[in-house]
Amino acid sequence: MTRTNDGQNKHALLIGINDYPNFDNWAQLYGCINDVTLMEKILKENFQFPPENISLLKNEGATRDKILFAMDELIERVGVDDIVVIHYSGHGSQMTDREGDEPDGMDETIVPYDSGRSPNENRDITDDEIYVKLLRLNEKTPYVTFIFDSCHSGTITRDTFGAKARRVEPDDRPIDELPVSSVSREVALAGEINPGPSGWLPLSKRYVLIAGCHDEESSYEYHTGSGENKLVHGALTYFLSRELTQAVSGTTYRDVFEQVSPHITSKFARQHPQMEGARDRELFGIKEIEPMRFVPVTSRRASKVTLGAGAAHGMTIGSQWEIYPQNVKKVNNETPVNGLVEIEKILATSAEAKIITEENEGSILAGNRAVETLHNFGEMRFAIEISPSENFSEEINMLSEAVQNSPLLRLVSPGEEAKAKVYIIPERKKSEDSEPYGPVPQLNDVPKPIWAVIGEDGQLLMPNHSVTEHNVVSTLCKNFEKITRFRQLLRLLNPDKQDPLIGKVDFVLKRRSNNGEWINAEPANENGMVLYNEGEQFGAEITNRYSKGIYVNVLDFGLTGRVSLIHPVEGSNEKLDPGKTIKIGMRQGDELTLYKPDNFPFLPEDKEINIEGGIETLKLFATLSPTDFSWLQQEGMRSIPVTRSSEAPLNWLFRTAYQGAMTRDTRRRVKVLDKDESWIVLERSFYLMCQ
Repeated sequence: MTRTNDGQNKHALLIGINDYPNFDNWAQLYGCINDVTLMEKILKENFQFPPENISLLKNEGATRDKILFAMDELIERVGVDDIVVIHYSGHGSQMTDREGDEPDGMDETIVPYDSGRSPNENRDITDDEIYVKLLRLNEKTPYVTFIFDSCHSGTITRDTFGAKARRVEPDDRPIDELPVSSVSREVALAGEINPGPSGWLPLSKRYVLIAGCHDEESSYEYHTGSGENKLVHGALTYFLSRELTQAVSGTTYRDVFEQVSPHITSKFARQHPQMEGARDRELFGIKEIEPMRFVPVTSRRASKVTLGAGAAHGMTIGSQWEIYPQNVKKVNNETPVNGLVEIEKILATSAEAKIITEENEGSILAGNRAVETLHNFGEMRFAIEISPSENFSEEINMLSEAVQNSPLLRLVSPGEEAKAKVYIIPERKKSEDSEPYGPVPQLNDVPKPIWAVIGEDGQLLMPNHSVTEHNVVSTLCKNFEKITRFRQLLRLLNPDKQDPLIGKVDFVLKRRSNNGEWINAEPANENGMVLYNEGEQFGAEITNRYSKGIYVNVLDFGLTGRVSLIHPVEGSNEKLDPGKTIKIGMRQGDELTLYKPDNFPFLPEDKEINIEGGIETLKLFATLSPTDFSWLQQEGMRSIPVTRSSEAPLNWLFRTAYQGAMTRDTRRRVKVLDKDESWIVLERSFYLMCQ
């Protein structure tokens, strides 16, 4: 039986339905069987899925009962951390919500072979039912890929001419005329979901979901060839399969999707494929390919380009960005460069730049990746004082030179107060009866010379490093640069104008009560600070009270300088409609449990110290247009690596990202140059009581 190099088995469930005997002729499809046949061939030949591990359900073999049985059978045979692909090609639709968990009163569904509309029985499979299966599957493995080449938007209003859409009308019959739900109201409410833009499943990094279209659009069938060679596929499956056959080792879902999406939309203007989840994972694999920090080039006009980041991301006029080809994952001296641009104008979620240099005429294109090479911080650069040391003058000079060469850092000016002070602490030993002595007294015994960095509060600002450590000067500078970016992002507040979004977005911290209900987390002290205990479950609720739909991103700022995107999952841009609410960490299978990070504080392992807790800060960005904040993420300052446990990924993400009581600098406000754009920032902090 074929396994991956890491020992995982591979499994697939492929469902294709052309024939719908309970629907009229207009609802019959032509390309779904072709889709799953093609996908079976690709999985076997290009990705070494064992034939005996691939289940195909076609037409009459894809009834409601047979699909649900096949899902259960798949869950039973899957082993720990196995790789799973579930592909569905057929009609999508909606039906009256029977559990009372859908705000719009409708469940999203896939339509099995034996389902129908009045007077026929509805045999649809709902998103709630699929989610319950997913939870069981995720108990065994996070390496799950869903491909939905279907749609579920409302009543068909298009003319019969043109490509066939894979949807049938919603079933709005009252609950008493529908079959009894197989999912209880309690289970549905416990698993209450915030579906991503595809509308199918809640956002999560426990799987990758590729959907044919946005939740309000249609997925179409695509015709290739002519006459006897004419072939029909779903547009998503056809263009996806072309890229899958070209994939090589290290190709990620993001790489493939960036090629597939524009091809589909160029053919069908109202079809925008969606990808949600672990987009930087290797295709049908387990490896996470660390992406470089980049901003997409969204458009080009003459000698000007538009980048997909703006004032809400901390962009500054005068900053310079190198432009690389679309598929570049890592930049080194041999990486081809398409050109260099400089920011001229900043909008809310985008920026306009002029082209300074270009490798070849026309080589800078939409879809290219922009990487910042010079950030115009001005005097906002991080000021560092380096304490002299006669015995380590060479090392001190090396660090001084590296700081001066960094665009984010500078040496402190005479008479100025530094943001941090750097020492080399020589070997020293303290007797039990002696008083603390020398700089950084909290270190006590130092068995060998180390670099130590103290912040404005007198506490260690980053991990200590041996003077003889390989590339230690580079490590120190990278840590300082992370602190600089961290503080610059924390300074972002609402723009200097009466933005219409101000006061229209609610951001409420939640906690789980003893009886399991989610309640508001009320301030617990005179400073108005919400308190959580280590091990407690955490949640948040975001409500849009504005007249238009908004897009929200929530960043978490951690003690070690880590900046993490906790909502939405990377690659998603779900619209929050007026009057609607998003819930974070409050559904079954995606709980967030609070823990003190393993490397907090930056002290030796044998140092006895009682840490009561630290302050966690969440920053919410609300915009009127979709934008990607994931490129602002950064790992924490380098220290001893933290081992990832088997807990849910979002739990682990939160556990390793707590902020201590860092001194907050004076915050600058960002002016948006385009009055038609709108964005706001909301901040919520809480104190985590450590045990």
